Amino acid sequence: MTSTAHIEETLIGVFALTPEGKIIEKAFYPKEPEKIARAITRQRNGEATKEVIKVVEGLVKRGFDVVTTTNPELAETLKVENALEVKFVDSELDDKLRENLPTLAIQGGLVKTEEEFYELSRSVSTILTRGAVQDALSSREALITQTVQLLGELDTSLNGLSSRVREWYGLHYPELSRIVRDHRSYLAFITEIGDRSAVTKEKLEALGLQRREVTGILKGSEVSMGATLGEEDLAEVKRLAQQALALYDYRVKLTEYISSLAEEIAPNVSIIAGPTLAAKLIERAGGLRRMAMMPSSTLQIIGAEKALYRSIKTKSRPPKHGLIFQHPYVNGAPRGLRGIRARHLAAKLSIAARADAFSGNLIADQLKKDLEEAAKPNLSSL
Repeated sequence: MTSTAHIEETLIGVFALTPEGKIIEKAFYPKEPEKIARAITRQRNGEATKEVIKVVEGLVKRGFDVVTTTNPELAETLKVENALEVKFVDSELDDKLRENLPTLAIQGGLVKTEEEFYELSRSVSTILTRGAVQDALSSREALITQTVQLLGELDTSLNGLSSRVREWYGLHYPELSRIVRDHRSYLAFITEIGDRSAVTKEKLEALGLQRREVTGILKGSEVSMGATLGEEDLAEVKRLAQQALALYDYRVKLTEYISSLAEEIAPNVSIIAGPTLAAKLIERAGGLRRMAMMPSSTLQIIGAEKALYRSIKTKSRPPKHGLIFQHPYVNGAPRGLRGIRARHLAAKLSIAARADAFSGNLIADQLKKDLEEAAKPNLSSL
């Protein structure tokens, strides 16, 4: 005849109950909320903690050979580690046990009063919730790493493809490359117009080109030194240009996705740095938490590691800024003030990263005001 016991994990410890709800084995957690939360998290992940092991060993000594639990991961672990038949059951905590948790906590020495029990409950719940949020953000941070790296590779590919198209189409209309500097506009010209003999003012204006570019293209098409391309040759150049344009469209969508990730994971950093730069900083730092733990001086030169190593080797002046030079607060300042601006910005970004990683408080507006105030004396002194 088989004997069945049910293992129930609670806020205060692990209990074994008979089918009738009688407690036959118990193991309380330590008193500290952090240790309780850690034990609960480990059990949720399927680990047999010392409390679980103590209860299981007690059941074995009592002659029980079937154990049930509402934790499927823990059930799998117990099946492997014990000579017991372990079953996963989808049932809630026993009502009687739930009602008696404050009393059991007092008896177990975790608390002295019911008020202390409910305070302990709030503390543990807060820690568990914070841990769950951090775990979720960590998985989202992994997406930032992948997408930012993809954006870099995409930019490299687009630059290479655009240069190849310019060289190829330059056989037909070499002057166009000097007139239209923007890769995307250049590619749009090829896909929409193609042969230089088909150029009209209306077509150029429809592409959104500047007046200077329109005038230059019209004049250049009349006196171009380029060779004539056949329809088949021009069709191949157009096909490549269309593929490159499609990648530019995808780049826009990818940038929007990266921005949404950054705003979700690091709202304070995103408001101050801008979502795209925020994502790049998080990726280069190795995650939001690592970024939050960095000194602001290190954050200031993220992205300028090669220049830093070169300055150490040659004993030259170290770089004053890395990726944060992309921020208008730095690159928009006079050359002599960029180092100061970079230091100010890095300090605020460091505070913002700590708020995002640890407290979740939205403090970006005040940090932006501080940056603006810091910039005023510099501007007035020019």
